Amino acid sequence: MKAYPNDQVILADYGEMPSFPSTTYLFLSLGAQNNEVIAHNLLTICLDEAVDAIIPLHQFEADEVLKSSVLFEEFNIKVITPTADQVIL
Repeated sequence: MKAYPNDQVILADYGEMPSFPSTTYLFLSLGAQNNEVIAHNLLTICLDEAVDAIIPLHQFEADEVLKSSVLFEEFNIKVITPTADQVIL
């Protein structure tokens, strides 16, 4: 990712993710989608993977993570809000 050239980027989604070695990217499965605990699951994964910023790209993720942004920030995880054209509906 050109925006973060000096960082390891974790690309995560629901279901199966590709697996191949990369020094720049890590592909991570978020498991089955459960809308009732989206923010909790994402926070847990962020803490497990030592994430310092999250960009929620699905609309359902963005809605829940933005509601919980104070909690993420308490753990020093910056919530980066995507623009409307970046959100997956």
